[in-house]
Amino acid sequence: MQAIIGKEKVDSENRIPVRNPATGEIIDYVPSLSKEDVRRAIDIAYESFPVLNSITPAKRSKLLLEITSLIRENLNDLAITMTKETGRPIKSSRAEIERTAQIFELASSELKRVLEGKFVPLDLYEFPAGNEKRIAFIKREPIGVVGAITPFNFPAASFAHKVAPALAVGNSVVFKPSSLTPLTQLKLAELVLKKFPEGSVNVVTGDANMIGEEFVVNEKVSLITFTGSVEVGLELASKAIKNGKRVIMELGGSDSMIVLEDADLNKAIRSALVGRFDFAGQFCNATKRIIVRKEIEEEFIKRMKEELQKYKAGDPMDEDVDIPPLISQQAVNRMREFLNDALNKGAEIIYKGSVPERGYYFPPVILRLSPISKARVLREEVFGPILPVVTVKSDEEAVNVANSTQYGLDASIFTSNFSRAYEIASKINAGTVIINDTTRLRWDNLPFGGFKKSGIGRESVIDTMLEMTETKLIVYSR
Repeated sequence: MQAIIGKEKVDSENRIPVRNPATGEIIDYVPSLSKEDVRRAIDIAYESFPVLNSITPAKRSKLLLEITSLIRENLNDLAITMTKETGRPIKSSRAEIERTAQIFELASSELKRVLEGKFVPLDLYEFPAGNEKRIAFIKREPIGVVGAITPFNFPAASFAHKVAPALAVGNSVVFKPSSLTPLTQLKLAELVLKKFPEGSVNVVTGDANMIGEEFVVNEKVSLITFTGSVEVGLELASKAIKNGKRVIMELGGSDSMIVLEDADLNKAIRSALVGRFDFAGQFCNATKRIIVRKEIEEEFIKRMKEELQKYKAGDPMDEDVDIPPLISQQAVNRMREFLNDALNKGAEIIYKGSVPERGYYFPPVILRLSPISKARVLREEVFGPILPVVTVKSDEEAVNVANSTQYGLDASIFTSNFSRAYEIASKINAGTVIINDTTRLRWDNLPFGGFKKSGIGRESVIDTMLEMTETKLIVYSR
């Protein structure tokens, strides 16, 4: 497929292969654009900004709903494309495409709330003198050109979370998809451009460092929204802020799940397995660490092993598959490094499954570790099907282990005592704490983000729309 700059489909001599993770086979190519191509995309987005703003908010709201219909009409094709390029199970891909449509719907409905403004009679205030002759209006205006960068794992929903709010409030977008999974997003951009003016969304593919740097230094880009690794995101954010740009950063996590001795074990085990092994663990809010009370450790592990044995690994196009491949051979190699490091630091393998030999598969693994272990699987973000389990003797110890990483995205607590859960939740450094359910939950119009190095700001449809607008105070004196 080709990149999209304005009304043109753009190719290049240098091309990037897109592979099917289930087979390793090349399924398509996208161009590796030059810096001049990226600058041209930004120029066109900048030029399209006033054109986009000549469309009334009411009309933009209707156009977003029309895009929603187009997404649903193309749901099956988009889901198949996403499964082929990501390796995500087809049943899960269909759900994400429907979710993508719903995000565009939310942007349409929330537009009125974000842009409705506020009237303030200034004679309510004694200072400054003369307020009886003044009135004020508070309004929100679009920020300008948005530079968006997304990872491989949520191509459709990530596109929607960055593009729909931007278009709703009147911003144009230059969008950089992951080179591993650009196809779904290119198809979504084509659907958007059937309704919105040319140049309102541009999709550039190629070297991530070069494109990110251009977003940072180019004066025509007003805001950068990024989802990806901590290292890249924080470097990008620091440079962008120095250049006076606004940033929204979602940078991942090492989400903990605390299981107390009075928990419903059936529910906790189901949540742990979905939280860790859905899409082979390749989510920022996947359950990456289990912290279980010593009193129930053996029973919890025994039953979790029994349930995990029922999970099927294989072709993600198979409706019955639970554990798909990882995104790349590099990801497989990284999981081997994590596992070897854990074993060298005293971890015990308590379960290891089997997976197909062809493709980028890694077996589901459950490890038992000491809570004071320095193993990387307890400290870093593990994007794969390795689940470490540590035992603790008190609630205080559980909280200390949960807070022992540089991340603070999501966490979950399982107990039958709400007061106890609430007290623990209040002590956990995480943007979302879920009681008696999996960390893998996200509500698209509630704030999503984290403490510490898990991000800057919060992302939801309405939060993103607010971040992508400037607040202006207009005062009239008669």
